[in-house]
Amino acid sequence: MQNSTIKRILFFNGLIIVISALIYFAHIKLIDLDLWKVSFSLFSVYLFFGVCAMVIVTGIELLFDFIPSSAAYGFLVGVFLKMGLFMMIFFAKGMSENTLNFTEKSGILVPLFLFLSIESAAIISRLKHTN
Repeated sequence: MQNSTIKRILFFNGLIIVISALIYFAHIKLIDLDLWKVSFSLFSVYLFFGVCAMVIVTGIELLFDFIPSSAAYGFLVGVFLKMGLFMMIFFAKGMSENTLNFTEKSGILVPLFLFLSIESAAIISRLKHTN
């Protein structure tokens, strides 16, 4: 494993941790939890997407060292697995029984697109800077 790979893994995982904490607390501040009821834990959604993003970014970086031509396919597999796990974990707990209101939809979509954009930036920058 190259030194640059370790630096990239630490950089993007640190970025994921910092941005997820900032956006989570901003999300909590923007919505009033007493007024806008959410049937699930926002923290668990952010934690799930954050951990998955860290696993995907680390996997892409490690995969790129061994099989550079398959890194983009690895990214797609990771994204599909993440969405499948999300559906199995969160919707199995009863999230699908009721229709979701705007606050609940934003509680899912904001972290989803936030971490998807960080993962995409990681794979794009890695594919641009090939050794």
